Amino acid sequence: MLCRVLIGLDRTAASGALHVCGRGHRAAIALDAGQVAGVTLDRSAAGSPRHVAQSVVQMCRWEGLVLRLRQSPTAANGSVLSARMPARAVALQSMRAVVNRLDFADPAVELADGIYHLTAVGEALLAGAELRPEEATVLFWLRRGVSARALADLPGCGLRSRRFLWMLGLLRAASPRAGGSYPLLLRKRREVRAEASAHALLDLPEGAGGRDARLALRKLVRDLHPDRFGDRAPLSLRRASGEIVTALVDAEARIASGRVS
Repeated sequence: MLCRVLIGLDRTAASGALHVCGRGHRAAIALDAGQVAGVTLDRSAAGSPRHVAQSVVQMCRWEGLVLRLRQSPTAANGSVLSARMPARAVALQSMRAVVNRLDFADPAVELADGIYHLTAVGEALLAGAELRPEEATVLFWLRRGVSARALADLPGCGLRSRRFLWMLGLLRAASPRAGGSYPLLLRKRREVRAEASAHALLDLPEGAGGRDARLALRKLVRDLHPDRFGDRAPLSLRRASGEIVTALVDAEARIASGRVS
């Protein structure tokens, strides 16, 4: 959330102080026309771009994060940075560090199905950014449209490329084309009405465990959540979508707890 806010403040050339509060922690990010002019974290000031990124990474780990922007033309005075940094650059560096520390085998399983494209947020985020070779390759394919699965087999792409795409997805800088899956919705509605087993609802083989159920739930909800069909979708469709998502969540919970026959 914090990095998405920084990207937004960069795009709007905001000035002021972004106050960040977590459980037992306080920080402030001084901004001047979308540029980060200084950062303090628990009364300790960041003195270099590297320290700025490290401070933002720490903030991203805080629980119960609360953000408040106080707009003031003098809020950025007293900057401790000799060279100001675009807020989008801070967000990019910080998210790289956060994602690289996450422990999962293949980020592609966390991504929705569909052809990913760069969004307007992505264009703003990556404009003039210093990209690593793997990241530049992802950007090349995003401008043409690429699926997360196909990316794994493209020349010059590896685990880092898939992590980068996943990171862009979290930042809403890349996304598949909008729209839920109507055929899938109809199939799941038939299965719910037929009282299909928890495993069948999640498209899993009998005996699959909690981890598989969790991953299957995420994948299905990405295509079936009411928000995926848009505000203009008929109310009856959105209600059906909500009921199906509720049934899928219940199926995952039953598998995870062992309450399946």
